[in-house]
Amino acid sequence: MISCKGEADSGGERNTDSGLVSFLAGVGIGAVVAAAAAMLYAPKAGAETRHDIVEAAKELRHRADSVVEQVRHAAGEVTTRLRQDLDAALAEANEAAAARKAELEKQALGD
Repeated sequence: MISCKGEADSGGERNTDSGLVSFLAGVGIGAVVAAAAAMLYAPKAGAETRHDIVEAAKELRHRADSVVEQVRHAAGEVTTRLRQDLDAALAEANEAAAARKAELEKQALGD
């Protein structure tokens, strides 16, 4: 079940998924930024440096796409879990309402 703060009650699974995705995104972006900075400060010809920057930008785009896909996957899993939890809560509420209705009908007929 999910608490009001968005944390999973069952072992913190949701926070772990989110933390992993954030960590991977940070590592990927950090690596690309470090590589781009190294290229800018390396003594190379202008055309070669521009080519390296273009390649680094392509790599950043690839990594960003990968992170976006991971986030979509994690969001889909969270959505599925939330739907299951809500369906279970609704079924439980309907059962409780039906039981209470039966009690009230029984009392009304008994009086």
